[in-house]
Amino acid sequence: MRTFAAEIVNIGDELLAGHTLNSNAYYISAELKAIGIPVLRHSVIPDERAAIVHTLDHLLENTTHVFITGGLGPTGDDRTKAALTDYFGGKLLFIPEIYAEIEARFRARGRTPSPGNREQAYEPDNAVLIPNRLGTARGLLFRRGERSYYVMPGVPYEMEAMLQENILPMLGKETGVIDAEFQINTFGIPESELSDRINAHFPGIEEAIVLGYYPSVNGITLRLRGREYSRVKAYRDGILALFPDVVYSTEGEPVAALLIRLCHEKMLQMVTAESCSGGLIADMITDIPGASEVFNRGFIAYSNAAKTELLGVPEALLRENGAVSEACVRAMAEGALKASAAGVAIAVSGIAGPSGGSPEKPVGTVWIAVNYQGKTFTEKISFDRGRRNNKLYAANAALHFCRKLLLSGNNQDQKE
Repeated sequence: MRTFAAEIVNIGDELLAGHTLNSNAYYISAELKAIGIPVLRHSVIPDERAAIVHTLDHLLENTTHVFITGGLGPTGDDRTKAALTDYFGGKLLFIPEIYAEIEARFRARGRTPSPGNREQAYEPDNAVLIPNRLGTARGLLFRRGERSYYVMPGVPYEMEAMLQENILPMLGKETGVIDAEFQINTFGIPESELSDRINAHFPGIEEAIVLGYYPSVNGITLRLRGREYSRVKAYRDGILALFPDVVYSTEGEPVAALLIRLCHEKMLQMVTAESCSGGLIADMITDIPGASEVFNRGFIAYSNAAKTELLGVPEALLRENGAVSEACVRAMAEGALKASAAGVAIAVSGIAGPSGGSPEKPVGTVWIAVNYQGKTFTEKISFDRGRRNNKLYAANAALHFCRKLLLSGNNQDQKE
């Protein structure tokens, strides 16, 4: 039985200089492990022909798959494609159909391709082209003997989509690990608790299928993979039944999209009042097409004076309770509703850090309020993973809290 092993080569001067975080290596490693391909080594090299050739000449003997990212862009410092084409003994050919697609993509945005973009229509005559739904740089697959070389863009979202949509399904069949795959998106439960409960209710699940946990400020995404569709689906259905309160999607949809859909169904307008999140909730909502039909307005009331002037939060309430308090977010949500024509209001106030915390209100403390159907519901969360992540988690938590309330109609179990 053939064994598999991979190396990841990330190309980019910006990675070596520390200007860009090498998130691609982490992402690819996790995905390959889940389909039975261990990663033996990561390499980060400059976009120079000599460095590329040296790296490929010195791969580990038992490496069966090489994953290369970066250097496929339209600028003069993107040399990967030409170097690899030459390394594998091919030549670049201009493909009119590809350039026509690039022109159409630019035309749709009211722009004209640059000479560098024209260069992206030159492709190797010795490689299989891999589609790129999100960009103009196609991926490449070279083969030499028993070894495969997958070349992908360095832009993370382009690379991730190409890997998920085109490369992993191909590799899963090659390794015999994947015939079925499902994902489950959760929010509001620690990874350790999620894992413990799954293993307690489904003993042996991790021997029966491949189960991966992918935590982020958006929650924890579970990916279930296996050879037997019925078995993988049965585990997926069992997990959905086990966690009805924390599962929000099985399609990877952002919670903002789900909330917008609910507001459409209920013919509701939304308004936001944000302090510590600084407009992130409004940004997440308006990032979704169709948000304009349900999003009325957003207030960023960062200072106490703004909370009073924009939302009518009484100065005496702020002096007595502070800005990070249940009383304050209640007043913020109610004030936002009065200042708009909306039917539901979301308000947040918290301590993003790294300073400003206290024993009573440590960094990461956030109060959330939602006013809906004449009542104000509140929730307190605590999450300290650095200022930026604290803000992102608070925004996500607020959207999830609002969505749950709308789904329940008028949730009497929440604190009023």
